[in-house]
Amino acid sequence: MIICNYQFCLFIWYYFDTNDMIIVKKLKRLPNKIKRKILQFPILKFVSEFFYKKELKKYVNYLPKIYPEDFTLIDSLRQEGVFVTYLQTLEISSTSLLIVSAKKLLPELLLLPSNGKYSISLSSCILMNYPEIFLWGLEERLINIVENYIGLPIMYHGVDFRREIANGKPINVRQWHIDIEDYRMVKIIVYLNNVSLNGGPFEYISKSLTSSLSQALKYSAGFVSDQVIESFVAKSDWNSCVGQDGTVIFTDTCNVFHRAKPPVEADRFSLTFAYTSRQPITMFTKSALHRDELQRISSKLNKRQRECILGYRNSSY
Repeated sequence: MIICNYQFCLFIWYYFDTNDMIIVKKLKRLPNKIKRKILQFPILKFVSEFFYKKELKKYVNYLPKIYPEDFTLIDSLRQEGVFVTYLQTLEISSTSLLIVSAKKLLPELLLLPSNGKYSISLSSCILMNYPEIFLWGLEERLINIVENYIGLPIMYHGVDFRREIANGKPINVRQWHIDIEDYRMVKIIVYLNNVSLNGGPFEYISKSLTSSLSQALKYSAGFVSDQVIESFVAKSDWNSCVGQDGTVIFTDTCNVFHRAKPPVEADRFSLTFAYTSRQPITMFTKSALHRDELQRISSKLNKRQRECILGYRNSSY
């Protein structure tokens, strides 16, 4: 009888928790949706962009120094919207710890049931057992690169440890879209297995073509089908980032049409590190860790790194 009551309570909790979460998510997104709608008015959009450009100009003398070889990376983000490299090429000191921890976690990701989902991500409580993964995204060289591209003090939103299920379904982020969190955003995608053309590679349309495509579609937000995209941009201009285990993709997902191509031959395993300015337009991107977890992990960080994860404003410029 006790077991039956427990199972019943578990069912009730799961049912209402799942439905409540859907409602809560929609309510949380409402302020962002209202803000986006308001900023679509020409005069308000002009004012917002004016103050944004003013902040960029104000902060330019405070941008951190970068390695000479990283200028090519940043220039590619500015021109193309994407730059592809490899973990060994970046020579980040903690990369070996990242790889070891990621490989240890892969079996746990494989054990999680898909239950018809198109993708599965590891929870923050599991990721907290391997803080090296989260901390890799706060390496000085990386945040210097990101800050030089974004042009303002940055916020680090954490990492998504993800498995894309090979079911070929064009669902959610497997459809073409532009992220709308900020004027500029950087995501660093690290492949944890060899990714072929049919293995779910990151795909994008160049920055210049995205600009003209956005105007033609009068795009503001949402997903766009292959058929619609192809009527404006030839498939030959769809760029697939195939690569071996350890491939690293830097991309500004707020300025290029992109998607995770639906995998059909094999699952794709990857890490995605996300960054915006500290005052983004919206906050769909959330940290992989909860606030209390961020506070605990901050003890391992220097002042600048803590500011990046806790979102403190830099008032020194």
